[in-house]
Amino acid sequence: MNFEIAPKTTEIQATWDEAVMYCFFLEIDGKKGWRLPTKEELDYIYHSKNDFIDAYYWSSTEYNGSSAWGQVFTSGTQFSSSKNGGSYYVRAIRDII
Repeated sequence: MNFEIAPKTTEIQATWDEAVMYCFFLEIDGKKGWRLPTKEELDYIYHSKNDFIDAYYWSSTEYNGSSAWGQVFTSGTQFSSSKNGGSYYVRAIRDII
């Protein structure tokens, strides 16, 4: 996987819609183009033992029109949740070209 993970200091808790918008407008050290990781990218990050806290994180992968996938960083379990029903952690990534 060829992406950069935003610093831990940029994490927020948000609904899925808020998370998507937050990543879209995020700028770090002049770098733009941040986004939510996909379900697969989030799982890759979990297994690579990055500095994520033991919490629930959103992915960009939608489950259906009103839900999206997330991942629990205590167990690695992936789950689907209502986009507006929960406030989970957000850590943006940016593709490295």
